[in-house]
Amino acid sequence: MDKVRRTDSFFVYSKTTLNPTDHQVLSLLYLPLIGTQAYSLYGLFSHLLNRQTLKSDIYLHSDLESMLSHKLSTIEVARHHLEAIGLLNVYFYNDCFAYELLNPLTPYAFINDGILGQYLQAAITENRFKKICQLFKIESWDKAAYIPITKSFNDVYPTMVQSDFVPIEGLMNGSKRSNIQIKKTDFDFRLFTESIPAPFLDANQLTPEAKTKLVNLAFVYGLDELAMKDVYLKSTNENHQLDLVKLTKYAREAFKIHKASVASTNESSTQTESSTSMKDDPLTYLKTATPKQLLSDLSGGMVSSADLRIMERLIDVIGIDRGVANVLVFHVVTTKDGRMPSYEYFEKVAMDWKRNQINTVEDALDYIKHLASERKESSTSTKKPYRKNQSSKPDVKIDWLDDYLKSIE
Repeated sequence: MDKVRRTDSFFVYSKTTLNPTDHQVLSLLYLPLIGTQAYSLYGLFSHLLNRQTLKSDIYLHSDLESMLSHKLSTIEVARHHLEAIGLLNVYFYNDCFAYELLNPLTPYAFINDGILGQYLQAAITENRFKKICQLFKIESWDKAAYIPITKSFNDVYPTMVQSDFVPIEGLMNGSKRSNIQIKKTDFDFRLFTESIPAPFLDANQLTPEAKTKLVNLAFVYGLDELAMKDVYLKSTNENHQLDLVKLTKYAREAFKIHKASVASTNESSTQTESSTSMKDDPLTYLKTATPKQLLSDLSGGMVSSADLRIMERLIDVIGIDRGVANVLVFHVVTTKDGRMPSYEYFEKVAMDWKRNQINTVEDALDYIKHLASERKESSTSTKKPYRKNQSSKPDVKIDWLDDYLKSIE
């Protein structure tokens, strides 16, 4: 049960407080990915906490609507962003939601996470990404010439005689939390481990953290179990110890090699197959085509990683339906004479579509027809607000789609 009603109650709790660096990380690193609504929700949850108990009073979700000036449906979407990125855990019991507020990652962990750093760089451009990283760098100094003279604990304190100490539970705990989780049920760990020669596999190295990192990297870079096996072997030393930093590095390299290989071997077959399905059933094509398949059709077989990242962010960051993302990209590229604009352009269009509740491929095609008619009438009449067609299914054979079909015949 995770569907929220206005009358449902909730409370917020946490295990530790935020420090100034946490606030800076939230504003500069998390905000571009989660958006202003999720950022505001996280801030409100934080301020509702009692600073002594780190637990809030019990509120209704209608209170959230009043405090944030947003409808509950919008707040729920923002909440999902916090959950997905690892800032919030949600529990439910007896019509009451418990929101566990989690601290953000450290700057080092966020940037070098292998997931979040990549998404942030794609979201704000590489130049801005480097500038922000500079804000979190600390000045290093060469201590090679210095002699360490720090006292150890037993140099100062005597041996403890009393031995009846009992640990105290329930205290503030600032221990490191786990990174974001990506559900990828088709990654077969058995196939992955069996593909590694026995002498090179140390089962103790496959900790929960290492497994999460492996699955995350496989998801982001589209690598299968055998490709990740090669990445794993390159990332271990002579003692078969796994280096997670190297794991990320070699996964990126494997992605580049894999992309070049697939582009050269599958270009013609992919183009023929997707074009045929487009001619046979355009509506089904737009609903089911993968980003790579769509972009391959639009560009004649060439797909860049930058263009794939744009579609990735439209689906994962903006949160639009995959089929709607296909129609949006198809429409924009067609009207731009085959050019892919910047992500910022797609973001503006996507936000406009979300405001107009474009949730299905049928909605998207109907909205494009509305835009086309609006352009024709713009010189003689004022703009008419868009209203979703709730009664009938729109005709998918609209002008821009027909022109595209003719161009690939």
